[in-house]
Amino acid sequence: MIRPMPHHRKPEFRAILLEAREGLKKVFKTNNDIVILTASGTGAMEAAVGNLLSPETPALAVSAGKFGERWLEICSAFRIPCRAITKNYGEAASAEEIRQTIEQSPDTRALLIQGCETSTGTAHDLEAIGEMIRISFPEVLIVVDAITCVGSQPLETDAWGLDVVIGGSQKAFAIPPGLAFLSLSERAITTIKSNSTPRYYFDLLKEVEAQRGGQTALTPAVSLVIALNEALREILNQGLDRVMDEVELMAQCTREGVLAMGFSLVSSVPAPAVTAFYPPSSISAAAIIQKLQERFGIIVAGGQGDLKGKILRIGHLGYFDLIDVLSVLSALEICLLELGSKIELGSGIGAAMRRIARPPKPAVS
Repeated sequence: MIRPMPHHRKPEFRAILLEAREGLKKVFKTNNDIVILTASGTGAMEAAVGNLLSPETPALAVSAGKFGERWLEICSAFRIPCRAITKNYGEAASAEEIRQTIEQSPDTRALLIQGCETSTGTAHDLEAIGEMIRISFPEVLIVVDAITCVGSQPLETDAWGLDVVIGGSQKAFAIPPGLAFLSLSERAITTIKSNSTPRYYFDLLKEVEAQRGGQTALTPAVSLVIALNEALREILNQGLDRVMDEVELMAQCTREGVLAMGFSLVSSVPAPAVTAFYPPSSISAAAIIQKLQERFGIIVAGGQGDLKGKILRIGHLGYFDLIDVLSVLSALEICLLELGSKIELGSGIGAAMRRIARPPKPAVS
């Protein structure tokens, strides 16, 4: 990113953008068009809503946390009627719940859902949901906020019939925030063409046309696109399956470690990308977060929305590995002890190490 930047209208950048698009297709497991936007992930969520939907085309959103609630907020801003399946924080919506809701609302034109609800560390079964929608409601578009789950858990955009899948640069790609990606099925592009909702910066048709030729409709974040291309080269060189296996192992070690220390998980369907957990009743989440940073320089996230101040969250994607997991669990043990817990030192780190030492399950043939 510190190299001199090529001009974004010259052949050098064109080659980089085209290579990055092809790399993203491999990570997203799709042959669909992928658009790279200079925006945060929320910008891509807004782009999806504004390009696909209108006040005459109702949507259904799964609201299972802070980011599911964001779908509802974006639809409200565009005056798009959006029904909600509201789940308790830590719970996921099932394919059957979604099916029943759409049956009661047959005018639904799009399902808006998170692959991983990052605020609670909860995964949705996109494969089962995609299969159900394609069989029972083939006219309904499936729009997935996969900002945290892409590159950290299995995601088969084409095989599962996902029409729009959204990613962001600062998660599994391990580069600074500022880029968002959308894969767009032919069904989605056809819908956008017939939608008259006003848009300018987030005009996805303009971006599709420009980026097929290696350009962007407007000025991109050149240095971030260069960084993205390098990150994609590294991910694909390591092998996407290997990268995701490492994320899953880190998540399992973290879950077993925090449970052994007396924490409890927020999610009933934990996602690999992030582990969210409640502290023991006698110690506040804020106190643990503060002590981790002051004592060890370790930064972990707190809660969002209704969980603000109540939980801790540890991420497992990007530039993290098993040594980082062991480090944070060790630091957590000491912080708990210093905050008055009667924790047995070595309980959390031992549980994680035993998970690492267990042989992997044999592949099912």
